[in-house]
Amino acid sequence: MSPEEQSLLGGAIERAMRQSPFWRARLTELGIRPRDLVPGFPFHQLPPVSKGDLLADQASDPPFGRLLAVPPESVRRIHRTSGTSATPFFIAMTDRDIADTYISSERAFRCAGMGPGDRVVHCLNFNMWSGGVTDYIPIERTNATAIPFGVGQTSLLLRLIKTLKINAISSTPSYMFVLRDRCRDELGINPRDLGLRRGYFGGEGLLQVPGLRATIENEFGMIAIDANYGMSEIQSVIGGEGPERDGLVNHTHGILLTELIDTAGDVVPLETGATGEFVFSTLRREAQPLFRYRTNDLAEIVWAETGEDGLKRMRFRIRGRTDEMLVLKGVNFFPQSLMSVVAEFPEELGSSFRVVRPPPGSVSYLDIVMETPVAVAGRAALAEAVERRVSALLQVRSHVHLIPAGTLPRDANKSRYIVDTVSAIPGLQETVDLGVAG
Repeated sequence: MSPEEQSLLGGAIERAMRQSPFWRARLTELGIRPRDLVPGFPFHQLPPVSKGDLLADQASDPPFGRLLAVPPESVRRIHRTSGTSATPFFIAMTDRDIADTYISSERAFRCAGMGPGDRVVHCLNFNMWSGGVTDYIPIERTNATAIPFGVGQTSLLLRLIKTLKINAISSTPSYMFVLRDRCRDELGINPRDLGLRRGYFGGEGLLQVPGLRATIENEFGMIAIDANYGMSEIQSVIGGEGPERDGLVNHTHGILLTELIDTAGDVVPLETGATGEFVFSTLRREAQPLFRYRTNDLAEIVWAETGEDGLKRMRFRIRGRTDEMLVLKGVNFFPQSLMSVVAEFPEELGSSFRVVRPPPGSVSYLDIVMETPVAVAGRAALAEAVERRVSALLQVRSHVHLIPAGTLPRDANKSRYIVDTVSAIPGLQETVDLGVAG
């Protein structure tokens, strides 16, 4: 930590002990007293906090839990997490919390090249998920022309892109496959004819999947930029690519403290080539301060150095979520990596799929449910071809079950890949006949 970060962190923890019952109880239980919070305090030895801890806190003392460190009347905005991988968490923000969110978001969008000349349509819904309004306002601050749209009226969007001469889009990467299909099916045009030249993507890590960026760029004739990595409960935008598109630049210096930990929970030095789970601490957050918060995001540091100001600058890649990683015969498998296989079958496979979580114990293959427009007579041969590519590219065996296009539920903002049982997919109990993995 730099002296600046040490000062900010010490003040933040002292304030949290004084104003947040959650942190006062947690730190007191660890034997920590306010007078212990001096330079050199062994901060890295504090046990990390998980999302489960926060959800349990809110469940026992709704709506914001004992974590809240400001009077309720100081809360200016309420968001909630998307709930893609857990029960939604309610996020309270003060004026300063909102302002800090805009700072890192604007840094990221400007670094990605957004600015005058861009006419950006923002296709993340303006619901309680912070990817909507919280990410939209920084787009305006880059001096780009911003068009708030959301998700759900794709036919209208396609017409507006042409009518308003929109040349850039802000969305999840998976939404581009919806646009591609609708261009062909509804308008009968090549997606390149839309005129989109830049894509500023976030909400999913799909641009990190081999082949996905090239597929989007080739289909639309655009430059695809991973401009928006973050999480609502910590910071809506933490990092994004710069012009070199070689890793995500961390834009939260002075706002967050970044750590890596290994599977045992030990700190991994932030240096080029290091890998581990990201752990973040808020340095300025007023309403819901978080210290050593586990993200479940497995990161690789592409480049790191300490500047003259003592602050660590870095570029990183997100390899996947540790809570979504499946291990088959010693192979670590992230479901989103299946998009690299989908990209090889652009006419035969849809972009939506589900992986059925295997039962505990040793398993040799995965059950995968995929959509296809191919008629029933041709599905057996297609399933075999897909299984061969999954084995060759991802080093896992699979049983692929093909279902009609449009069958799987859609999420307006993020893609969900794992289900615990096929019964978790409405209407598919009779459609898919799954074997027993083993």
